[in-house]
Amino acid sequence: MRIRIVQSPRSPDLDGIDLRHYQVGNEYDINSTLASVLLTEGWAEPVPLDAPPAPTPFGPDDPFEMRVLDRNDPPNLIKEQHPPFLDAAKASDMQWRRRKRR
Repeated sequence: MRIRIVQSPRSPDLDGIDLRHYQVGNEYDINSTLASVLLTEGWAEPVPLDAPPAPTPFGPDDPFEMRVLDRNDPPNLIKEQHPPFLDAAKASDMQWRRRKRR
């Protein structure tokens, strides 16, 4: 739920949730339980659903942005013709010498 803080919360925390980082005038997208408490106490107001989204803090090179990858040509894919574990030697491949009985 998107809310806009209109008044600074009176207490610095609420049941273990730190409220000090919520600044007056800023919009936040938070869970509905915390949003309903902030709305009930009068510390916040709801943001209309048709309001434009808040500006992103990272800009165009957002490291958390979901990028669309081409599944047919991923940049880090090298298709092997056989699995690489088949090239490794196994204990069952070991050639045993026959010992002479004494």
